[in-house]
Amino acid sequence: MILRVKRVAPALVAALLTASLVGCGATTSGPEKMDVVHVPEDASLTDAGGLVADGGVILIAAGTYTESLDVRGDDITVRGEDRNTVILDGELTRSNGVVGTGERIAVENLTVRNFLQNGVLITGVTDENGAGIARGPDGYLPDQSPPPVPGYLVQKVTANNNGLYGIYAFNRTDGVIRDNLASGGSDSGIYVGQCAECNALVQDNVITLNASGLELANASHVVITGNRIVNNRIGVSVLSNYLEAHGPTTAVQIVGNVIADNNEAQTPEQAGGAFGVGIGLGGTIDAEVRSNVISGNSAVGLWVTSSEDFAPNGTAEAGDAFSGNGVDIAFAPSATAAGADNCFAVDAGATVVPAGLSGCATVPGSFVQPPGPAGIMFSKVALPPDRPGLDVVDEKPRTLPEAVEMPDLSSVTVPSADLRAEPGA
Repeated sequence: MILRVKRVAPALVAALLTASLVGCGATTSGPEKMDVVHVPEDASLTDAGGLVADGGVILIAAGTYTESLDVRGDDITVRGEDRNTVILDGELTRSNGVVGTGERIAVENLTVRNFLQNGVLITGVTDENGAGIARGPDGYLPDQSPPPVPGYLVQKVTANNNGLYGIYAFNRTDGVIRDNLASGGSDSGIYVGQCAECNALVQDNVITLNASGLELANASHVVITGNRIVNNRIGVSVLSNYLEAHGPTTAVQIVGNVIADNNEAQTPEQAGGAFGVGIGLGGTIDAEVRSNVISGNSAVGLWVTSSEDFAPNGTAEAGDAFSGNGVDIAFAPSATAAGADNCFAVDAGATVVPAGLSGCATVPGSFVQPPGPAGIMFSKVALPPDRPGLDVVDEKPRTLPEAVEMPDLSSVTVPSADLRAEPGA
C-alpha cells in the first residue's frame, strides 16, 4: 500500500477556484487535467479517465467499484494498489471494465469481473463519440479498417467471469499481455484480433476455465510463450476469417507453453462447439508450434485445418511433448483449401491423422470434432485463487517502448508440466 499525507483533493481545490472565478465573470474550460488521479479520493472511477493528463496515472485504492473506466488519453497508466482487492465489478449489467483507446496505455495490478462483454478492452476502433468499440457489427470493419493504434501493456490483472473476453486487444500494435490470470470467459480468456503487424507478446499468463483459453483472429506476428493454458474447452484457437480485416493470420509462434486438459465441462460452451482441443490452427500461414507440453486434451492435441477458404500453409511443428490426447496431431484441411508446406516432426508412438503423418504433409486426413457436453453460464464459473501483484506500487507512469522487444525463443525447451500451477508462480 502507498503511504501519503492526507490533503485536500486537487479536484476539489480546482472546483472551488473555478467557482470563485465564475463569480468574478471568468469563463470555464472544464476541469484541469491531473498527472495523478487517486480513486476514489480525487475522483470516482467513472470520472477518472476524463481528469487524467496525457502521461499520467490513475491510481486506484483497494475496494470494489461498480463502475467502468474509459481512458482516451495517451501514455496513461491505470494501476491498482492491490491486485486482489482492487476490484472492478460489472454486476452483470455493465458492458466493459476498462476501455483504453489512446496510444501506449498500461493496465495493471487489479481485478475485473462480471462484465457483460470485456474485462479489459484495448482497442484502436472508436465510434462517432470517441468511445472504444470492438466485437460487434460496428467493430468489424474488413473493408474500411482504421489505422491500428500503437502501444499497450496489460499485466498482473485478474480477469474472471466476463461475458465475452477477459482481456481483449483489437486493432492494436506493439502490445504485451503478461502475468495475468484469465478465467470464466464466455468466448475466450485472452483475445488478440485485427492487426496485420500486431507485434504482440502473450507471455507468462494463466488461462483457465474459459470457452476458449487464448484466441487469435486475423492477428499476425504474435508470440505466445510461457503460458499455462489448462482446463478450458479449447486451449488455443488461431484462425483467419472475413469478419475482421487483415486475414489471413501469419507468423504466429506458440513456443514453450503448457496446454493441457482442455476438456473442462464446468465452463461456458464454445461458440463453434469445440471441446477437448489443445491447439486449433484454422487457415494460418507460417505458424510455428514448438517445445510445448500438449497433454490430456480429450479430442486432439494439435488440429491443423482450413477456415472458410483460407488454407493452412507453412505450419512448422517440432519438439512438442504429446501425451494423453485423443489424437496427438490431426492434419485435416478441406480438399479445396488443403494448403502446402505443412511440416510435422512426429515422434514415434504419437497418434496422428492421417495415419503415417510425418514430414511435410500434402494429403489431408479426416477428423471430426466429437460433440462436447453442455456448458454453464460464465457468471457461474468457479472463482480463481489470488495471484501475486506488483512488487512495487507507486505513482510513476509506466513508460512503454515504441516497439515490443520479443524474447529469444531459440533456446526455449519444453517446460515442466506444472509451469505456473501454483498461485505464487
